[in-house]
Amino acid sequence: MENVKKDIDLWSQIKKGDVDAYNKLYDRYIDSLYTFGINYTNDEALVQDAIHDVFVDLYRYRKNLADEVIVKSYLFKSIQRDIFKKLKSQNKVVRLDAVAESSYKTDSAEDELISSETTFTKHANLALALTSLTKKQRQALHLRFTEDQSYDEISSTLEITLESCRTLIYRALKELRKKL
Repeated sequence: MENVKKDIDLWSQIKKGDVDAYNKLYDRYIDSLYTFGINYTNDEALVQDAIHDVFVDLYRYRKNLADEVIVKSYLFKSIQRDIFKKLKSQNKVVRLDAVAESSYKTDSAEDELISSETTFTKHANLALALTSLTKKQRQALHLRFTEDQSYDEISSTLEITLESCRTLIYRALKELRKKL
């Protein structure tokens, strides 16, 4: 709840033209927005461009920003929309299933040797179970457990009702439990 209040304070300062607040908001969300964007495409440059475009637009149109907004959801939805727009203009396919792939790869042979076989097996089973979920279920789980978003924020980002959001996550977790 305190993070939401900090976001709202930064938002109102940005609307007044405070560059320091703008920089703080950028620093606060850059890593999680990048991680979120990589779930749609492996094109790191495209994701970085999308993030920068959203923040440039945020500052450029600061006087027209809504007063009441869930800042984190606004940023995630804006990044998602910008990535889709960029991918569509390049005629590339959006890869939502990258959540399962990218989260469980090992970086090198040395890392693979260090990790125990049990941990590797658990991760492989989880990755396999994640691929059995729908794209929307994977996206909702990512927002809930990786990005630590509330159900309200997730429902806003995915443009579904709060009840549908809760049901979506419940069914995804139920399916994962069944598979594991």
